[in-house]
Formats: sequence, structure tokens, C-alpha cells
Amino acid sequence: AGTVSFAVAANAGAARSGTLTIAGHTFTVVQETGSCSYAISPSNQNVAAVGGSGSVAVTTAGSCAWTATSNALWILVLSGASGTGNGTVAFAVLPNIGAGRSGTLTIAGQTFTVTQESLVCTFSVTPTSQEIRSNGGTGTVNVSAGSGCSWTARSNADWLSITGGSSGTGNGSVTFSAERNRGDDDRTGTLTIAGQTVTIMQDDDDH
Repeated sequence: AGTVSFAVAANAGAARSGTLTIAGHTFTVVQETGSCSYAISPSNQNVAAVGGSGSVAVTTAGSCAWTATSNALWILVLSGASGTGNGTVAFAVLPNIGAGRSGTLTIAGQTFTVTQESLVCTFSVTPTSQEIRSNGGTGTVNVSAGSGCSWTARSNADWLSITGGSSGTGNGSVTFSAERNRGDDDRTGTLTIAGQTVTIMQDDDDH
């Protein structure tokens, strides 16, 4: 005859059961659900208009599970979408070319707030006009724009073609070509690049 003493560790997770085998007999222990508490640090972050990244630390008991999800399309969870116990969530914020905005992540049931500045994009192009000989030719226009500012380029004349740089972000360049002018008059056409007008002038075929 004898007595077996046992101890049960604290449960911070879901309800659970376990057994002891004593003298060939099974003794079952059922334990209630634990109470998990979570903390995140920091609880918010400001991000520049050009975008950026950050991380959030999760603190909880070793057996407590948690998840991390984004509630905004422009905030991406890079790592740490789920975990157990202490952990870290890494995230990225896409560039913002509109008004200032705010979005959230839900991490271990806690709200993490991201505030992003607005970005005012300004563009300039050089040169704003070019002359092309009557037999045709090519040219280049340089674009100056802030980082994260997107732009496009298009031709407004059937004898002008964009050959490179039809779109871009930040600084860049656009190349174009002009067909031979077989008419009797000088002609003028335009390109629209980053919202700016570039004028192309071409001599007639007699020059």
C-alpha cells in the first residue's frame, strides 16, 4: 500500500488532459482552459509617405497562441503571422501618393495603428521642346520626380512614338522617335510625359 503525489503545471492555453499510470492503472487529469493575456510594443507607428517597414513585439505566456493580420491593403505582414509565446511581427507599408491615411494591424487581439503621411508629387521634364529634322529621328526627355511618385508617357501625334520609358517611378527618362515628314509643311506634335507637355517640331520634307 502507498500514496502517489503529483503536481500539475499552470495552463495558459486550451483545456487539456493527461494521464498517470500508477500500479498498472490509468489515472486521468483534466485541466481547465487557462487565461492568456497579451501585450504588444509599440502600439503605433508613423511612416513616411514613401513607405517603410517596422516590427512589433508580442509578449505572452509560453503556451499562448496568437495571430497577426492586416486590416488595410497597403499594410503587409511580412513575418510573424502566427506564433506561440513571445514573438515578433514584421510589416511593410506601401508608398502613399494620396492624402494622409491611417490603418491597423490586429496582433494577438491587440490593435496596432499605422499612420502615414501624405505625398504631394511634383514633376518636371527637360527639355520641354525639341526640333527634329524632316527625315525623322529620335530624342530623349528626362523626368524629375520625387521617390514614390509614379508617371506615364504617351504620344499625342501619330508620327511620334514612345520607344522607351512609357512609365516610371521617381526620376527617369523617356525616349521617342519621329517618322520622316513627307509633307510640304512643317509640323508640330506633342508628348505628354508625367503630366507635362513636350513639344516636338519637325521641318517639312523640303528642308
